[in-house]
Amino acid sequence: MKFPACEHSASEFGRTVLPQFSSRQLPLTSSNKPLFCLLTFLSLLSLLPTGLAVADITLPKFFSDHMVLQQNSLFPVWGTAEPNQALVIRFNGTETQSVAAADGKFAVSIRTPAAGGPYSLEVEDQNETNKVVLTDVMVGDVWLCAGQTNMGLPVSEALNAETEIAQSNKHTNIRLFSLENNNATQRAEDVTPSMPWANCSTESVKEFSAVGYFFGRELGKELEKTPIGLIDASVDGSTCEAWCSEESLSATPSLEPLMLHWKENDDPEAINRPGSLFNGMIAPLSVYPIKGVIWYQGETNVGRGKQYGGLMKCLIDGWRQHFPSPESPFYVVQVAPFRYSNFSSEALPELWDAQLRTIKTVENTGMVPTMDVGVADQMYPKNKQVIGRRLAKLALANTYHTIEEPDQAAVPVTGPIYEAIAYREGKIRVTFREVGSGLKVIGETPPGSFTICGPDEVFHPAVARIIGRASVELSSDQVESPKAVRYCWDDSAKPSLVNSADLPAFPFRTDSLELKSEETAF
Repeated sequence: MKFPACEHSASEFGRTVLPQFSSRQLPLTSSNKPLFCLLTFLSLLSLLPTGLAVADITLPKFFSDHMVLQQNSLFPVWGTAEPNQALVIRFNGTETQSVAAADGKFAVSIRTPAAGGPYSLEVEDQNETNKVVLTDVMVGDVWLCAGQTNMGLPVSEALNAETEIAQSNKHTNIRLFSLENNNATQRAEDVTPSMPWANCSTESVKEFSAVGYFFGRELGKELEKTPIGLIDASVDGSTCEAWCSEESLSATPSLEPLMLHWKENDDPEAINRPGSLFNGMIAPLSVYPIKGVIWYQGETNVGRGKQYGGLMKCLIDGWRQHFPSPESPFYVVQVAPFRYSNFSSEALPELWDAQLRTIKTVENTGMVPTMDVGVADQMYPKNKQVIGRRLAKLALANTYHTIEEPDQAAVPVTGPIYEAIAYREGKIRVTFREVGSGLKVIGETPPGSFTICGPDEVFHPAVARIIGRASVELSSDQVESPKAVRYCWDDSAKPSLVNSADLPAFPFRTDSLELKSEETAF
């Protein structure tokens, strides 16, 4: 006798679901009472704790209705089933065969098409006694939105929250998925969702990352036919080292003091233990193809700016080694200005310096400025809309190439970035890139917040004037032979230099003098 299939909805994963017998296949009429009695007996028998029960097919918690698969990828489908059971995976009109190993685990890859949907994804055993069906599955681009509190700040706490939430139903091509906080000493095999995949709606968007949502919303407006999947992996107060893999941390010589500190003060329960959030939240996601990463973190690492450069490179390189797309773009949000009263006013600029040096040296990265967004007494500025827009423009220009090259030069998508320095007759000339049609000044004329030093390495305020399209000339009566320049080297400095898109210049330094955080390991 062949029993009909048992279908599991996404919400039933992890529960035992008894086979449902179909009256259509076994008509229960007065003429077949023996069959009815046999069927009743078998149904009761299935409740007994015997070794004959067929194991459910289970998929990782990341798989559910409404999920988004990365387009044009070899997408892994894995899970557990009856040991040694033959399986068939159906998607987009194709079937892929697999066999569960002796421990019940199976894994296959399916080829995803270009953006579109909805599709169904089915996993069924060969005997057609057990089946998982996921519906409303879309194929598009998946972006991981990771970091700490500023990334995690929800739409419900952002600027104009009520209006933003009310209008969220319009964005039907966005799907949202949120991870529960999970720090672990060993790599987790599965994620713990705080919100399974959901269509963008007034309910699902409320507690979702505001930066992530506004980023996805802007992408969706431009990429109308591409579903956008957003994964929120953010933990309040988390450090960069907690998100790095332990292998990449251990392989970075500059981070030896940090690793030694934790070896001497080991606390397996500490959320900021090196590798803890990578193990608990990123490792189980790392087999999942994604389009790229947006990253907003650094506040908890203020005071360790010198170290942060090594941590950021470690983070990016480590993630790229684990995710299927090793060249995925990694877009960073500059930590917003804030007066960290427990640190010197140079502590935040030292971290800004580390962020800028990282994106200048690591391939396929970029950063959006926040010098005009931050509030001196507000560590978590509520205007996440502007940050999301800037991230989206960066991605549209550099990843999707929706902005043609000539236009991109005229309309920059990031702030002016220090590029070169030249000395002449007691003056310094600094040249920038990402200036668009030219540098200009806001707030002050001439631009302020520049300082220069001579051989004595003492910095003094500089008189600045814009020269041509992309340069600023600096001088000071107190510095006869200028040697180095710093810009906005104070966490309360007021930015005044912008490009033609009104994006503020990033703080920078041209010197290699010892920083206040030079010897700070923790």
